[in-house]
Amino acid sequence: MLYKSVVLLLLCAAHHQGALSISPGKDGVLFAFQQNLHEFHKTPMKFESNGSIPKWLSGTLVRNAPARYQVGDRSVIDIFDGFAKLHSIDITQQYVNFSASFIKSGIYNRSIEANTISPMVTFLGVDPPFSLYERLQALAKTLDNNDINVWKFGSGDSTTYAAMTDGWVFPEFNIDTLDTIGVIEPDPLEGQSGVGAGPPTIYLSCAHPVVEAATGHSISYVIKPSYLPYQSSVLSVIRIKDLGHFEKVGSFEIEKNSYMHSFALTENYAIFFLQPLYFDFIKLMTTVEMQYAMEWVSGDKMKIYAVNLKNGSVSTLSTDPRFYTHHVNAYETSEGHVIADVITFPDPTPFLTALSLDKLRNLDNLRKMDSFARLTRYYLNLTAETVKVEPFAAKTATDDFMNKLDLPIINEKYRSKKYCIFFGTVTSFATSSPFNGSIPIVKKNVCVPGGDASWSRPNHFAGEPNFVADPNGTHEDDGVILSSVLDADRGLNYLLILDAHTFKEINTAYMPTWIPFGFHGQFFPRSFQ
Repeated sequence: MLYKSVVLLLLCAAHHQGALSISPGKDGVLFAFQQNLHEFHKTPMKFESNGSIPKWLSGTLVRNAPARYQVGDRSVIDIFDGFAKLHSIDITQQYVNFSASFIKSGIYNRSIEANTISPMVTFLGVDPPFSLYERLQALAKTLDNNDINVWKFGSGDSTTYAAMTDGWVFPEFNIDTLDTIGVIEPDPLEGQSGVGAGPPTIYLSCAHPVVEAATGHSISYVIKPSYLPYQSSVLSVIRIKDLGHFEKVGSFEIEKNSYMHSFALTENYAIFFLQPLYFDFIKLMTTVEMQYAMEWVSGDKMKIYAVNLKNGSVSTLSTDPRFYTHHVNAYETSEGHVIADVITFPDPTPFLTALSLDKLRNLDNLRKMDSFARLTRYYLNLTAETVKVEPFAAKTATDDFMNKLDLPIINEKYRSKKYCIFFGTVTSFATSSPFNGSIPIVKKNVCVPGGDASWSRPNHFAGEPNFVADPNGTHEDDGVILSSVLDADRGLNYLLILDAHTFKEINTAYMPTWIPFGFHGQFFPRSFQ
């Protein structure tokens, strides 16, 4: 069969890449952690069944993933440090095309030219390690290997599609070709009064801006860090009209540089959970490895700041610490309180230690990796400055397993509003899981106990779901789910299209290759391209 020939060709190519020796089948899950150097441009895909896709489903799904872990004789150690690669699926009624291209960032280009991984700040270092001189070089270079997410800024002639990470730097790409256009490093506070104005600086930010319903602009934040002990840093809330025009909504001082991957947005507030996972920039400058420059201080409270989007005023609350990466959604109640749903973990150990490639490529170890995530609801009384915390739990193992989902996606029409439904995956490879180590897509109903649903196939591993709303829909879940799924039996990924309401398959279409394990992506409707 054709797919067998494709797999054999890819396996031969992988062998010449000096990569793992993997065969499709029960060990095929390791394709998720196998680098893939192949690039594609509008390669046709074919739907597997006669199920018709909705006429309104027209646009491009773009996924971002680290896909190269070695250049020459040097390798990265942690999956976060793989070189970013964009994968797109262009969907119309007439065709489905697949493209894939590495982001030609500064660090990528320097590495390819030198035939080694050039000096850069990493999460967990490289093998063989950087010399002292190379570590000094790394500190002088912009870290532009954005391998986490993608986003659309602006509109019309000012539209920019950019790759995202937890820093304030934006590799721009062409939505049609995936070609890298350049790297943008705007100063979000340039020319503005107050703390933060002045010469260009390094800003911390997040990989998940949020669209503000009232304006259509993106809301994000930047932290101008302090590099000296006992000196406060400043967090500024930024309204992004496009990558050349910004408004500072408000700002406040923070004692320590807290790691945040996302934040929450309600109609009137931007809400930040500053967990006690802190950056130590002195350690970063000596190691150039982020893991060793991050410290979890379990004795500290998690401080919660609510910034009023209209007047910039700030309310401050605190609660016991939990580690988190992703907010689901938040909204204000009729009493003026805020409900925020967050995916939390007991501590950051899985984030800091579990994603090294040697652990992920050890099949015995991988098959024991369970999800420690927990959907958790926070009730914030901004007037009394009190917090109530309620983790979601269920009595049966299967039902409770679906409270351990992550990579949450909602119907964006319900952003900052009372909602009931969101979608995610439970990233557990453990054979002891209710899904026998396969990664399912979960539909979570936070309003109706027992109203959850799931989709899975044996030895298939679903990526983050993307929800595309039916423009004529009347229910929160009227639309489709798009996901890139690794079929470990074939060693190939495929596009899955689910009916988000019934959770039944509409159709699938195989890609000509596999996609290494990644994190986030976005669907860009045709009308916005």
